[in-house]
Amino acid sequence: MGSGYQRQGIRLCITATAVILFMWCASLAGADVIINVLVVNPKDMNLDKNVEFSLPGEIKPEDVVDAAGLKIDYNVKDAGYFLHGVVTLQPKETRTLKVKVRDVWRISDDVIADLKGDIERGYKEMGGERDAANASKLRQKLLDKLDYIATEEQQAQGSIDARIDTYRNHQQNLLAIKTKAHLIDYWRTDASFPEPSKLINYVVEVTNPGDKPKKVKQEHYIPKEVRPEYVVDRKGFEIRFDEKKGQPFLFKEDDFAPHEKRSVTIGIQDVWFIPDNELKYSRSHAKYIMNFLQKSQFLQTAKDLFNDVINNLDLIESMQAIEQPDIQQHIGSYRINLARFEQAKKDLDDLEKLLARFRSDLEKSKVKNVMQKIQQLKSLSKVSEAIFDKRPTVNAAWKIIGSVMIFLGIFTIFHFVTWFLRSAKEKKQEVVKYAQKTDEPKG
Repeated sequence: MGSGYQRQGIRLCITATAVILFMWCASLAGADVIINVLVVNPKDMNLDKNVEFSLPGEIKPEDVVDAAGLKIDYNVKDAGYFLHGVVTLQPKETRTLKVKVRDVWRISDDVIADLKGDIERGYKEMGGERDAANASKLRQKLLDKLDYIATEEQQAQGSIDARIDTYRNHQQNLLAIKTKAHLIDYWRTDASFPEPSKLINYVVEVTNPGDKPKKVKQEHYIPKEVRPEYVVDRKGFEIRFDEKKGQPFLFKEDDFAPHEKRSVTIGIQDVWFIPDNELKYSRSHAKYIMNFLQKSQFLQTAKDLFNDVINNLDLIESMQAIEQPDIQQHIGSYRINLARFEQAKKDLDDLEKLLARFRSDLEKSKVKNVMQKIQQLKSLSKVSEAIFDKRPTVNAAWKIIGSVMIFLGIFTIFHFVTWFLRSAKEKKQEVVKYAQKTDEPKG
């Protein structure tokens, strides 16, 4: 348990000469945020002490408005920036360094406007022409998600800690919205397909082992796939985000009696499955491609890829049909299936590349045939040049072509008439022979 964001707030440094407590907290100051760095000298003598603490991951050097006399450097190990410097403290002195940074934990109106523009373009270019009614519903789903994020951010304005965690929680949501707006597969999905309705019970337990009442900070990590909107019943918990682990957690402060133990069940939407419509689309698309490649030179390779796609889809469907009694097992099965689905999509992409290659070869073949016919026409020019010692003009060339066509037509008609007359004559002779044969006396 524990929040990475919260743990950055307190750092205890122990040396041979002193114990110094560094504490920072954040507060709003207009359009900027003030980070208070508390430095304590518990000794009865002057003390020069190195101060060092990490900045939140979203803060870059240009976002630091006032470093309070400290220097900014980059920590390769943590992949983030930190402030450091030497502070001289008087005996028993407590000093607060006020570091001012830009408030970067807001989803700007420009970001929302850009996302709405992406959604509109996706609707018009990939969805509207194919099925306007269905695409309109898909567009509304994305817009509703944007509205949800804006509402969550508005509700978190009272606390900088809550707002930072809300901002971090929704970065994945914003990326998912942008990806779907540009994804043709999204605009092909059935908008009437229901959202996940099954709930997974996530049980958290907290105990006060002491003999005295205690205020307990509850911090329970939840699976990384869980977004705030998936937690149906929070039971008074806030959803925060551990920047270091990249994982959300439930946070709450409660008063506990001596030796009190509590168990709380949180309802979370079951998002740990591959949607049936995505599985069906992948299966039908693979079959569609295979039909085109039946007479291609890539048939054997296509069969191997097709079989791999179908095999992975079959395994996913069979595993998802099994009820897992434990949430961790359920999530583990989902992650295995997700890896299989990613492999199936990769094989499907390779099938599409084979199809594109096959179609390209067909087009080249058609062009080659046309070029051969053109070359045959060019030979007329060479014949003319050999006979008349000059190239024909455009009109002359067409006259030559027309003459050839007329000659072929007359030649064909002549042979047809000759064949017809000959056939009639032979038929008449056969009739005469048959009559003579029947008139001969028998016996």
